[in-house]
Amino acid sequence: MQTGLIKTLDRFELVFSNLSLALLVVVLALQVIFRYVFQIGLTWSEEISRFAFVWFVYISASLAAQRGTHIRVTLFVNLIPGGRNIALLLADAIWIAFNLFVVAAGVMLIQRTLAYPVYSTALFLPLAWLYSVVPLAHAQMILRILQRQWGYWRHGIPVIASEAAAHAARTEGQGA
Repeated sequence: MQTGLIKTLDRFELVFSNLSLALLVVVLALQVIFRYVFQIGLTWSEEISRFAFVWFVYISASLAAQRGTHIRVTLFVNLIPGGRNIALLLADAIWIAFNLFVVAAGVMLIQRTLAYPVYSTALFLPLAWLYSVVPLAHAQMILRILQRQWGYWRHGIPVIASEAAAHAARTEGQGA
């Protein structure tokens, strides 16, 4: 059973990534319409679309980590007889270590850009706002990896998305 905080976090990631993608599509459509129909270039559209894309990618990566759909190479995992789940746990531990490194580097980057402000060229927004997605999303990925592993070790839910879908279909068929 998920807590209210986890459900809210799940919803936030989904809504925020969808809004970022929608903003990206709308701004790019406006850019094309204004450029080719009205013969006017929008100076701010490049930056907004770039920022929306960056935020979309990072937040969606966290969502993919939670669902077990993030890119992973399972070739070597399948070669280990009987140690598949331990190998996936080890891979996730390495991924968590990498994410911890990126969170630390991202925090240092934000501290640096707050101490010595850098602004975007068209919107004059502090780039620390844009960069804040780096440690935020990687910290979120750590939580999502731990959540997936907890689901496996505590409830037997598979770690890989395709296997989790098959598991859900089997358990749904048994409950009916």
